[in-house]
Amino acid sequence: MTQYSGLLKIVRFNWPWYVGTAVVTAAALALLWSGAFRGPWIALLITAFLVSSIWIALSLCVSHYVYDRSPISRGGWLEGTDPVAVRNVAVFHAGQDEASHFVARALPLAQIHRFDFYDPMRTGTPSLKRARALAERDDPSIESDKIPLRNETLDLGLVVFAAHEIREDKQRASFFRELARALTTSGRIVVVEHLRDGWNFLAYGPGAFHFLSAQTWRRSFVNGGLTISSETSCTPFVRVFELRKCS
Repeated sequence: MTQYSGLLKIVRFNWPWYVGTAVVTAAALALLWSGAFRGPWIALLITAFLVSSIWIALSLCVSHYVYDRSPISRGGWLEGTDPVAVRNVAVFHAGQDEASHFVARALPLAQIHRFDFYDPMRTGTPSLKRARALAERDDPSIESDKIPLRNETLDLGLVVFAAHEIREDKQRASFFRELARALTTSGRIVVVEHLRDGWNFLAYGPGAFHFLSAQTWRRSFVNGGLTISSETSCTPFVRVFELRKCS
């Protein structure tokens, strides 16, 4: 692991977007230097150059900050978790497990279950396929609405940068209903996600539309039989939801 590991991972997952933006930038510069365009076209090319350059720089800086420098990069979403009380933990992901290594370090007494809910028919985005190709191991594959855990046995469920890959509202609600079923009375679910909001649009441009809005998340939680016990912004770009069973 290096101090740029998170940034490099994001670039590997999304390299076509960065290459495409770089090509647009290079093309705009070449056309400007060639003198082929005049008048309002020059302003249009300069605008394209500036916008693409700014989005490249901002997205790389934000990715480095979030995944290499912020509390997120150190498993800050586990802060305050009692290492003695939590014995049964489940990590849910879509091919890239972003949580287990933090859990193993912070909760050495816990039994950790790892589940991969990747569905190529529903969550098969190109960046996710590239992420899966770089995964360090294969975890048991499950259907997101059929979690193989017994009722009220789960102390802590973690879904870190993964739940947005469940694109359909009904399927996402079913996933959270399954988590609620498996959750103990005192247990909790932690969901860590970027949001479709102004901060992430500023950082990632149109890529922010792959994220879900805060309103969509709250609707999914309610429809899944869960209530938000706390909601924090670990950075301006990432929201951490802590969920419990509805009473």
